[in-house]
Amino acid sequence: MERLLKLIEHGQSYWLDNLTRGMIRGGELERRVREEGLRGVTSNPAIFHKAISGGTHYDDQIRDLAADGASVEEMYEVLVVTDIQEACDVLRPVFEASEGVDGYVSLEVSPHLIHDTPGSIVEARRLWAGVDRPNLLIKIPGTPAGIPAIEELLYEGINVNITLLFAIPAYERVADAYMRALERRRAEGRDVGAVASVASFFLSRIDTLVDQLLSHRVGAGQEGGPRPQDLFGKAAVASGKTAYQSFLRLFGGDRWESLAATGARVQRLLWASTSTKNPLYDPCQYVEPLIGPHTVNTMPEVTIEAFAQDGILRPDTVEEGVDEARDVFEALGALGVDFGAVTEQLVNEGAQKFLDPYDQLMAGLASRRGEGLGAAAPTQRTPDVPGLEATLDALNEQCFARRLFEGDAGLWSSDPATMRSISNRLGWVRGAEAAGDDIYEIERFAEEIRREGFLHVVVLGMGGSSLCPLVVAQTFGRREGWPELLVLDQTDPEAVREADARIDLAATLFLVASKSGSTVETLSLYRYFDDRVARSGDGSPGGRFVALTDPGSPLLALAQERGFRRTFETPADVGGRYSALTHYGLVPMALAGVDVEAVLRSARAMRQQSSAAIRERHNPAIRLGAVLARHALAGRDKVTISADGSIGTFPLWIEQLVAESTGKDGVGLVPVVNEPPHRPAEYGNDRIFVHITLAGDEGSNDRMAALAGAGHPVVEIEIPTHESLGGEFLRWEIATATAGALLGVNPFDQPNVAESKRNTADLLERWTLGSGFAEDTPVVADGGIEVHVDRARSWAAKIDVGSLPDVLGGLAGMAREGNYLAVLGYFAATPGRDRIVEELRAGLLQRTGAATTFGYGPRYLHSTGQLHKGGPDAGVFLLLTADPVQETPIPEEDYGFGTLQRAQALGDYEALLGRGLRVVRVNLGWYVDEALGTITEALARS
Repeated sequence: MERLLKLIEHGQSYWLDNLTRGMIRGGELERRVREEGLRGVTSNPAIFHKAISGGTHYDDQIRDLAADGASVEEMYEVLVVTDIQEACDVLRPVFEASEGVDGYVSLEVSPHLIHDTPGSIVEARRLWAGVDRPNLLIKIPGTPAGIPAIEELLYEGINVNITLLFAIPAYERVADAYMRALERRRAEGRDVGAVASVASFFLSRIDTLVDQLLSHRVGAGQEGGPRPQDLFGKAAVASGKTAYQSFLRLFGGDRWESLAATGARVQRLLWASTSTKNPLYDPCQYVEPLIGPHTVNTMPEVTIEAFAQDGILRPDTVEEGVDEARDVFEALGALGVDFGAVTEQLVNEGAQKFLDPYDQLMAGLASRRGEGLGAAAPTQRTPDVPGLEATLDALNEQCFARRLFEGDAGLWSSDPATMRSISNRLGWVRGAEAAGDDIYEIERFAEEIRREGFLHVVVLGMGGSSLCPLVVAQTFGRREGWPELLVLDQTDPEAVREADARIDLAATLFLVASKSGSTVETLSLYRYFDDRVARSGDGSPGGRFVALTDPGSPLLALAQERGFRRTFETPADVGGRYSALTHYGLVPMALAGVDVEAVLRSARAMRQQSSAAIRERHNPAIRLGAVLARHALAGRDKVTISADGSIGTFPLWIEQLVAESTGKDGVGLVPVVNEPPHRPAEYGNDRIFVHITLAGDEGSNDRMAALAGAGHPVVEIEIPTHESLGGEFLRWEIATATAGALLGVNPFDQPNVAESKRNTADLLERWTLGSGFAEDTPVVADGGIEVHVDRARSWAAKIDVGSLPDVLGGLAGMAREGNYLAVLGYFAATPGRDRIVEELRAGLLQRTGAATTFGYGPRYLHSTGQLHKGGPDAGVFLLLTADPVQETPIPEEDYGFGTLQRAQALGDYEALLGRGLRVVRVNLGWYVDEALGTITEALARS
């Protein structure tokens, strides 16, 4: 070790280019300082990735941080700050004995900040304060964006190690920034001697790239000119010697002498990347020729050992062969090697060499974080598809996650007007963080309702305002001591009366939920129950209603006018289908006694797993979106979603989100929910399957294995608790936004939804004027069942209208490969009808092999309706209507719920026909259950 100890006599300090917790706590670092003359330590993301991923020293701290809810970024920072603090303490005696010349430990800002001046400054300040040691060096790249950050930090008194220097001009700009910072301090009377800095010049990477370029030229040199092979392994040392000449000039002139006279310290040159990458080179190649005053050589263990055993130690070797060094660059130029281009490429490659391990470390920490949480962490397994990894890498290059969480509308459009619209719909990315501000007030209100003895809470809403509460009601059930949560999102008179009969009107709170505040279904349901409460003798009926609506909406004005008990103004920059983690989901959850904070913790955990700190290929939500999009682009656009047991309704929420977000511009993902199972080998090649399970529930994993065995791609997600749905809401929102970007659609608008609404409004206007509904003559009448086919359509000519089986068989026969059959039901939902519809779908699936979907109207108008009309022209539609046995009036209107429902059905029927889509309407009459059975049997006979 004598050579190492004597380096300092020649003006050079050697530092260790490595750091691990085991090295610190096991005493190795202290021994190197004490016995081997080690005078500093450098670290970087690659070093920390290897350290944290390669042992057990960090496990306890990772587990504790995970339990405390720390994000992946917070975990990383705490882990590395702990190591840096302990290393600084070990090196502190060197720092004090050398009076601040040595004894430093370097810590790098995130490599993602390489082109971000303000971000680098903010992070450097935070790390400096967090480590809180005077012998810390903050590493900042010497890039154009790094120069102003370097100057500002040095001016503030923060020690800086400037990294990623390859070019002499870049180094000279760094030295100038150092002097400017000291001059600013001197002008203000501040201590210039309290600031330390080194400029790190990278070496071996220069030879790696230059040697590669030279190898292409071997044998191609001009006669009498330089030979490429004679320059192998010479560019890096030549670069170091040339840099040292710049150092002598810059720190030997009047400008520096003026600063030195006030106590300023020289900014030393540090030789970095000094391990030889080429095994043919001397392991001391980047040590022996670069020894000189005011230099540092930072070496990995292998280089330290090689120099300690066999290194040649001579003074001032850095000043030897300067002319020969200049000759090297002239020869490179003569051979066509542009050294300026070389150094520019090396900066980019150098940044990537830190980015890759940093991203891998973040992904590893996310995984370790999940392990630390144990059963509290969800799992996701996704299938491969050609182009997936390349797609994820492309998303990474475009900084998709970072831009998503920054609300960058440019991910989906370059049109200014569209971008403005999208920007007003990205509030959901704040997710649980934004919701947390209101939780206290929401929970206080829920406790107030519980104490007053309310038995029921009924959500009156449609689509995004009702589907999350529907999932909550059926997933969590009734909690002891809390009101029962019910959801009414139908306009069928029978459904309205059934809901009315189910509740104790005197002990029921109604949530009127509508973002726009003008949703016709929601306002109609409100008027009905407002009238019922008023007629029950309640002196202040408004006190039984709560409004959930956007600021400035008509519902807000109505709530104020009618004296609603409470109004929750919902975020206007969150679209309805992305609103599960806003008041539309959280208020019903709290009122039903759900642990809202646990739901939000789950969402925050998913936010951390999907944050910009996690590279896209390791980011579960973005990966899911990419998997869905790549399969859709490969023809598998039918996303068949299932969930078992108590979370069985969750796919209904996913269906609305995915269909309405992606189904437009002739493309889209077609969610298939609650479809009866089919033999795996007989599904078409247009499917991808998603299966979601709750830990501990008996699921259908054997079926998923059979599907995968038959060649179908399968996504499997397991969640640990019911409250983990909070994270699943966010997972699917991110995935859907990602899929929309890859499919080239705007996932935040619904351009075709208005068609059915306009048709409905026109029909209701004609009704109120006494014109009624002009329904066409049925082509088949079978008992109480009437079949309507628009015979003017070219496709209708292929349907035999001789009988009910003929029509149904002809409609089913129109489903071509890659099509789907959508059954649309305008009648009250009951468990019995659900079972009959399952039989009908099973028959269609068995007959055609095509995917089948089902939706209750008008709920589906706010869900899959956008996909039907704006998505791929692949739908074959069977629209089922019914005649109400008893009409139920809507107060303040000239029509009842039965009329409203029929207008909605006919309005959508017209919209589908207007789009040239294949649709048959069957009116079931009064006896819906019997008629459903009849058409199921008729299909089997066709």
